[in-house]
Amino acid sequence: MSLPPFVSGILAVLLAAALGSIPTGYLAGRWLRGVDVRLLSPHNLGTGTVVAAAGIPALVVAMVLDLAKGALAIVVARLLGASTWVLAGAASGLLVGHAYSPHWFFVPPAGVRIRGVVVAAGAVATLAALREISWAAVVVPVGVAAVALAGPRLGGPRWGYLSLANVLGTMSLPAVLVVTGAGTPYLVAGAAYALLTLWTHKEHLARITDGIEPRLGERLPLPGLDGGEVACAFLIHPMTVRDAWEARRFRWALPLYRRGLVPERAFRWLARITRPMKVDDWHPIVTADGRRARVYLIGTPLLPDQIRAEPALAVRRAIQAARLAANLGATVLGLGAYWSVVGNKGLDVQAQSPIAITNGGAYTAGTIKMAVPLVLERLRSRGIEPAGATTAVVGANGVVGFGICRAVVEHVERLIMVGTDQERLDRSKDLLQRRSPGAVIEATTRLEKLREADVIFTATSEPKPVIFPQHVREGCLIVDLGRPADVDGSVHVVPGVEVIP
Repeated sequence: MSLPPFVSGILAVLLAAALGSIPTGYLAGRWLRGVDVRLLSPHNLGTGTVVAAAGIPALVVAMVLDLAKGALAIVVARLLGASTWVLAGAASGLLVGHAYSPHWFFVPPAGVRIRGVVVAAGAVATLAALREISWAAVVVPVGVAAVALAGPRLGGPRWGYLSLANVLGTMSLPAVLVVTGAGTPYLVAGAAYALLTLWTHKEHLARITDGIEPRLGERLPLPGLDGGEVACAFLIHPMTVRDAWEARRFRWALPLYRRGLVPERAFRWLARITRPMKVDDWHPIVTADGRRARVYLIGTPLLPDQIRAEPALAVRRAIQAARLAANLGATVLGLGAYWSVVGNKGLDVQAQSPIAITNGGAYTAGTIKMAVPLVLERLRSRGIEPAGATTAVVGANGVVGFGICRAVVEHVERLIMVGTDQERLDRSKDLLQRRSPGAVIEATTRLEKLREADVIFTATSEPKPVIFPQHVREGCLIVDLGRPADVDGSVHVVPGVEVIP
């Protein structure tokens, strides 16, 4: 007994989605290498990941299974007596099931990205074999993708970008369908798939603009599988609105911002809704003993005052950055600048992160431990004995600043802790006083007190200089750890002042 058209149509779409959700890459990796590729996904769970994790045989098996999924979904829909609209719907359901398979979202790192280009090729080829559309809809996109990949190889040593080939090939599909007179259902489905492909590849296209998208054949380090190279990530943010346009993908907007066509209010709104993104890739980094590392810079456009004012949003963005870093193959994420104090100094981020989180505290402590004795020795060379000197620390509320206070308090006669929050300064002072009962410590928010210091350490994350000539006395030694610099260039007009950047 035949089913009513409506019922058969719904059944065809649901069966296509179920077929699409079968995790072919995962199955191929498990069968041939015993590797769970869901846990190893630089950029996305694509051909590069499968090849690196399980080898060429696994990739071939996965691609054959993907082609079979696409073909079977269309054949089943045709056997159910589907109309052209239902056939197009089945193809759409197939791709949605493939891209958003539940198999990918119950395993960390969450949100593994897969594209479904091979699955789509299987579906389109089957529609052509059933004479629903022209074979040109298969040949032309494949040809366009092949040219995009092979063209750079013909003129240089490297292949093209697989992501760009996917986009160009898919974008050619609607044009071919129009030219060959395909039915409206297939035109709608083809256009929707092309737009979806463009949307899901937007980050890849941006990375191509930035020059950090890997090309075909360029292998990225996979955690646990690549002993020769490891990957880590670092979370950054702009200090000012102007800094946000430094990445090449956004540089076109800088002239618009300068002319006032992009108001700061609009930028701040966009910054709040923009997810973290990979903005740079440093490699190779080679240690003295020959080990190799790759560092991904992950950025969000949130400004320092936004990070401070909206802690819940900041924590959410940091967690998203950690998941992105894991999907890039990184095993640790460093929280830089104002990110270092987000979420209880990273503890709340760590609780929901698939990889390790660090706020740089250990690195800072090591740097200070090495630097402070050198600075004290510099004081002696200037005829000032540290035991009789007054030292000021600007930014004493911060991780770096308080670390400096702890390192110098027992070596100087008097310590001035300078910050922006008197209550927090007093708590830090009391803690330091308990550790060094005999120390002379003063906590203040007044920069004018710096004129009493023989040596000044400054370590703030302020976007603009905070120390000017009126804040220092003649012969003062200043150690500027701020990035951007805390000391204004005009300070050099004060006689005898030495600034150590």
